[in-house]
Amino acid sequence: MGEQILSSPEPPAHPERGDWSDLGARIASGLVLASLGVAAAWLGGPWLAGACGAAVVAMSYEWARMSEPEALMPAFLFSLAGSLGAVLFASWQHLGYAVLWLTVCCVVSGALRRRTFVGFIETAGGAFYIGLPAALFLWLRNRAPEGLETILALFFVIWASDIFAYFGGKLIGGPKIARGLSPNKTWAGIIAGVLAGALAGLGCGHLFHAGANLHISWFLIGALIAFTGLMGDLFESFLKRRFGVKDASRLIPGHGGVLDRIDSLMAATLLVGAAMAFGPRATALLFGSGL
Repeated sequence: MGEQILSSPEPPAHPERGDWSDLGARIASGLVLASLGVAAAWLGGPWLAGACGAAVVAMSYEWARMSEPEALMPAFLFSLAGSLGAVLFASWQHLGYAVLWLTVCCVVSGALRRRTFVGFIETAGGAFYIGLPAALFLWLRNRAPEGLETILALFFVIWASDIFAYFGGKLIGGPKIARGLSPNKTWAGIIAGVLAGALAGLGCGHLFHAGANLHISWFLIGALIAFTGLMGDLFESFLKRRFGVKDASRLIPGHGGVLDRIDSLMAATLLVGAAMAFGPRATALLFGSGL
C-alpha cells in the first residue's frame, strides 16, 4: 500500500488563515508538553531517557500507521526495536552503538518485510527518522559540561520559531512556500520564524554569559537552527502528503501526533548533533559560564 499511496486522494487542508478554532487546544497542549520537556531535560538521566523512550514508542506507532497501515503491528515492532534500542545505548553515552543498532534493525526489517526499493526506504528510513534524533538528543544532554544548556537553547529557539511562524502565517498570510506539500505555510511565516529564532539565539547568548563578541554568532546560530527546524516541519508535511494522511495521529489536541509536534526539534537536533560531534571544541566557548 505504501508504494501506491501517491495516487491517494489529497488530504484535507489544515485551517486556513484567520481560522483560530484550534488555538486554545494548541496553547493548552503546548504548555503541558513544554513543561514536561523542560522538567525532563533539567532532571536528565533516567527521566529524560524515559521521556525519549515514550516519544519513540508514540512515533514508531505513528510511522507504522502512516507508512504500512496494512501491516501495522510488525511495522510498529520493528521500528520500535530499532529506535528504542538506540535510545537505550545513547542514554549510556554509546552513540556509536546506538547508530550501529539502528542500522542493523533498519536493514533487517527492510530486507525481511519489503520487496521493493521504495518500500525498503520507507521502512528503514522511518526507523532512522525516529531513532537517530532521539538518540542524539540524549547524547547532547549528557555531554559535559554544557549538555543542559544545549538542550535548553534548542528548546528556546525552536519554540520561538514555531510560535512566530504560526502567528506570522496566520496574521500576515501572503504567498505560500510550497502548496504541493503544505497548503498553509507562507513565506511570511518562515521569515517570522527565522527572525524569532535568531532573537532567541541572541537571548541564549546573554543567558549563558557568552562573551559580547559571540552574541552575533548566537544570533546567526539561532537563525540557522530555526530555519532547519522549519524545514523539518515542511519535510514532515511532505511525508504526510506522501502517505495521504492529514496528521500522524491525534494523540495531542490541536497538534495531531508526536511527529507533528516535534518535527522541528528533530531536524534541529540532527544539525546541532552533527556540529557537536564534529566540532566539539569549536562550540565550547559559546556557552560561556553557563547558567
